Amino acid sequence: MSCMLLIFSFGLPGSKWQPAKEASAASYTAVVNPSVQYQTWEGWGTSLAWWANVIGGAPDSVRNDYANKLFSASGGLGMNIVRYNIGGGENPAYPNNMEYRARVPGYKASAAASYDWNSDANQRWILNAAKSRIASSEFIAEAFANSPPWWMTKSGSVTGGVNAAENLKDDMYDDFADYLTAVVKQFHDNWGIDFRTLSPVNEPSSDYWYYGNRQEGNRMYPANQQVMIGYLYDSLASKGLSTGISGPEETSIDLARDTINSFSAATRAKMVQFNSHTYGGSDRVGLNTAAGGKRIWNSEHGDGDSTGLTMSRNILWDIKYMKNSAWVYWQVVETAGSGWGMLETDLNNPSGDRSVYSVTRKYYTMGQWSKYIRPGYKMLDINNGDSIAAYDSVGKKLIIVGMNDSASSNTITYDLSQFATVSGTLTGTRTSSTENNAALSGLTLSNKQFSVTLPAGSVSTFVITGVDGISSGIDTTGYYKLVNRNSGKLMDVSQGSTSDGADVIQWTDNSGYNQQWQFVSTGSGYYKLVNRNSGKVLDVSGQSTADGGNVIQYTDNGGTNQQWLPVQSGGYYKFVNRNSGKVMDVSGQSTSDGGDVIQYTDTGGNNQQWQLVKVN
Repeated sequence: MSCMLLIFSFGLPGSKWQPAKEASAASYTAVVNPSVQYQTWEGWGTSLAWWANVIGGAPDSVRNDYANKLFSASGGLGMNIVRYNIGGGENPAYPNNMEYRARVPGYKASAAASYDWNSDANQRWILNAAKSRIASSEFIAEAFANSPPWWMTKSGSVTGGVNAAENLKDDMYDDFADYLTAVVKQFHDNWGIDFRTLSPVNEPSSDYWYYGNRQEGNRMYPANQQVMIGYLYDSLASKGLSTGISGPEETSIDLARDTINSFSAATRAKMVQFNSHTYGGSDRVGLNTAAGGKRIWNSEHGDGDSTGLTMSRNILWDIKYMKNSAWVYWQVVETAGSGWGMLETDLNNPSGDRSVYSVTRKYYTMGQWSKYIRPGYKMLDINNGDSIAAYDSVGKKLIIVGMNDSASSNTITYDLSQFATVSGTLTGTRTSSTENNAALSGLTLSNKQFSVTLPAGSVSTFVITGVDGISSGIDTTGYYKLVNRNSGKLMDVSQGSTSDGADVIQWTDNSGYNQQWQFVSTGSGYYKLVNRNSGKVLDVSGQSTADGGNVIQYTDNGGTNQQWLPVQSGGYYKFVNRNSGKVMDVSGQSTSDGGDVIQYTDTGGNNQQWQLVKVN
């Protein structure tokens, strides 16, 4: 985070990228699909830099008030993730380089000095206050650094390099790794804090880390980031620490994607988590792909929209497209009047009164997410660009957050018919220009659905209890024709063959038994599709996981390549192969007899959607 970043976050159109979504002033239906489940949620959090450096030194009653409002699960936001800043500590020759709030102390005053474990008492107080208010099963702490200690830098200052050059001395990579891991070990051994992850850099490829800047910063290009990760990995291991490495903390989504893609396989293997900031960029899907299945965090977001709508839109896009498992705001406490904070006070005046603060609408908007979508919940598919669905499998509870950042109200019907059971209650809260986490009245749940109007500029949360199971609506005692939505033709075993390996194609309806299929449940929502003519099952040849893998019939062998998950999409189904995760597809969107049935990545195309027509 930097002063130049303020300009960046407001000025670049990339930060306003928006996927296609429903038009405003519309009425539409959103279907929640429990058969398609995504990431397991880990939680919500904040960086402690720099606000904790100030608030942690306030009178006891004041700092406890802040901690309650942010970390208490009952009366506060229920944040459970804390990012602790390991300070570098500025060169005493430059006492006024940085803003007052950003002067985070280091633990080593010089190369020759001993570690001072009394340092950084204010930030550590907030960290411990957070931990004391968070359930032990939910508490996650991550350590991160903005700069090496001043005596490891080329410029002699933690504010950055001369002309924004890389600033860590070439022979100090191992020293910096040792410094960071020594701090992590002190927390582990003596202070009762286990940092799950450690991130050694912050927005490292950006060009605004220059000598004399208002905060700590250190430019480090991807090649040297890999060097740093290598030393850090070895240092953690040598100290017997289980803390994993996270990064690269780039300022934008696209830059994080590119940096991760530039890392060698060996470097990626040394990392347990990929972190991105979201001050710019838009390729959330590309970032997810670059992560290669490893855990993703949005580890920093901030904006000057005090309503929280910009923040909410980014939360929604991140969950839906990046598929991150946690979401962390930059500073929940910010300078008064900036619009950046959820709580705003005077942070830059050494004699400021921290007991005087304002609670912004952004605070209440954050609560629409953090108070309801809790750690352990599973993100579910919902075919609506303005809503997120999360499921609590223990409490049998469904959470839907719907937002409307348009200028007109929207009426939406939430369809829960794909759950086997919806037997409980429906409650809701809303934050808007006139409401702060206000309870909603007049909500009615009937026939597994409910309709609501989302006012302009609002975020609403709905809690539905007694929700369980998956209702496929498929009769396993009968047979079905599978009609392709694009071509109108049926899934067919070529030439009525009864042999293993016979090709599956599409063909005009001829009432043949080779065009009829029975669904046999294998559990967890998956089915085998048994051909009525041959008795063989629908199979992806050779257990292929590649696009274009051929769909054939084969003797039932219990393989996951013979199991399919029906996913409803309107009045049609997609069939997801359990082995590959790809969907059944008519190759090339063919509309001709003989068009080949294959598996392919889900594109949303009509050639990947099938209507079930029962024949008996």
